[in-house]
Amino acid sequence: MKVKSNRWLSRIRKALSESNSEKATQCLVCRFRPECEPLETITTQFGIEQIVREPLPFDGGVYELDGKRFIKLNSLAASVRQRFTLAHELGHLILERTLKATTSCTSDKQLEEACDMIAAELLMPATLTRTLAERLGKQSPEKLTKVANYFDVSLRTAARRLYDLELWKMGTGMWKCDSAPEQIWFVGKRPWKTDRPSFSAFELAIESKTPVCTSERFSKGPYTELVALKAHHIGKKYVVAVVATTRNAGSVPAKAHS
Repeated sequence: MKVKSNRWLSRIRKALSESNSEKATQCLVCRFRPECEPLETITTQFGIEQIVREPLPFDGGVYELDGKRFIKLNSLAASVRQRFTLAHELGHLILERTLKATTSCTSDKQLEEACDMIAAELLMPATLTRTLAERLGKQSPEKLTKVANYFDVSLRTAARRLYDLELWKMGTGMWKCDSAPEQIWFVGKRPWKTDRPSFSAFELAIESKTPVCTSERFSKGPYTELVALKAHHIGKKYVVAVVATTRNAGSVPAKAHS
C-alpha cells in the first residue's frame, strides 16, 4: 500500500518499530482487538460506557459528561456508515491511548486519515481481505458486493480497501443513472474528468439482470480514448462498474468519431 507522508502514521511506525505503515497499523490494532472481537466490545477498554444512536447532523464522535465517556452515532445514517464511524472513533481512542492524540472533533486532516486507516483494519483486516480476494479471483462489480457483504461495510469502503491493499488494480465507481449518469464515488485513477460520463454500459446494465461488458471511447481533449467497462445494476438505477483503460489501443482524434 502506498501511503502519503503522514506524521501520525510515522509515529505509529516508530512506536511499533515497523517500517511499513500497513503492518504497523495491523500490529497496533491487534493490541486492542484479539481474534476479531466485536467493535462494541472493544470500546469498553477505553472507558466507554455506552454507544448512543440518535439523529445527528454529523456522523458521530466521542463525548464525556459527568466523568462518563460515550460514543454517539448518527442513527439516520446507514448501518454500514455507523459501523465505519464507530471504527473511526475507535481509531481516535487507540491513538489517544498510544500516542496521546485527541479524540475531539479536529481539523487535523492527517489525524483523521490515520484514524481512517485504523478503521479500515478494524473493519477489513488485511490478512482476511487478502485471503478473500484471492479466493474470489478477478475483480468485478459482483465480487465487490460479496466482499462488502462479508465484512458488513459499504461498497465504497470495500473498494477503497481492496485498492489500497493493491489487491485490485482497476478503478471502481458507482453512478446513479437517471436522465444522465451522475458519479456517486470513484476509487482508483479515473480516466476522465467529468462526473457525468455517458457510456452505453450504464444504460445496458439498467436493463440487464447480469453484468454488462463493453469497450467504449470517451473524449479527452481533442482525442478519444478507449476503456473497458463491466457494469452491474444494483437497484434503484444505481450502477457499479469496474473501469480498465485499454492502453494498447492508443488515442484517436475526436473528429474521426464525429
